[in-house]
Amino acid sequence: MASPELPVPDGLVLRPFRGVRFTVDDPAEVTSPPYDLISESDVQDLLDAHPNNVVRLILPRPGTGIPSVPEVAPASGVTPAAPYGQARDTLRAWLESGVLIRDAEPALYVYEQTGPGVLQRGLIGDVGLAAPEQRVILPHENVMPGPVADRLSLMSTTQANLEPIFLLYDGGDGPATRLVGTVAAARPPAGGGRHRRRRTAPPVGRHRP
Repeated sequence: MASPELPVPDGLVLRPFRGVRFTVDDPAEVTSPPYDLISESDVQDLLDAHPNNVVRLILPRPGTGIPSVPEVAPASGVTPAAPYGQARDTLRAWLESGVLIRDAEPALYVYEQTGPGVLQRGLIGDVGLAAPEQRVILPHENVMPGPVADRLSLMSTTQANLEPIFLLYDGGDGPATRLVGTVAAARPPAGGGRHRRRRTAPPVGRHRP
């Protein structure tokens, strides 16, 4: 929901932020598919690959089970349901122990995904929310209340965005597109294989992609 206390943008607002990342040599060991594509057997496979796989945060449940999707999110001021509180506590423990670290300075992150005949690049950043009627960011179509409430509860309880939303934009030759190309060509990536990440810290401002 857009906040009436914040300035209303006349276009897409993309800002650097202090990212939180795993301190592992191979990021593939601690990443996972989207939560709604993970089966119970997948959970165990992910945890076998690394005990601190992100599945412990995005699908919090004692053992290796998959959480049931609630019909409504916990109301404000009400003690959160156990799975979401478990994710919050795990996140805090990982930050305190150094499993996760927060970058010292805000940045945008160039994300690259490759496959046979495919090269896809984009930016991970802090996106400003405008009122829906402005159509700066178009809403997802045909969403279901249960999963929306589930993810909102997880985000509200952990106070973290554990699953960045994948958005498409008509980039053309705008500043965001040029930034992605420049950084991808000039800086070595973190990670390898099909998924790579590069860090950059452009000036904060309002940019149309």
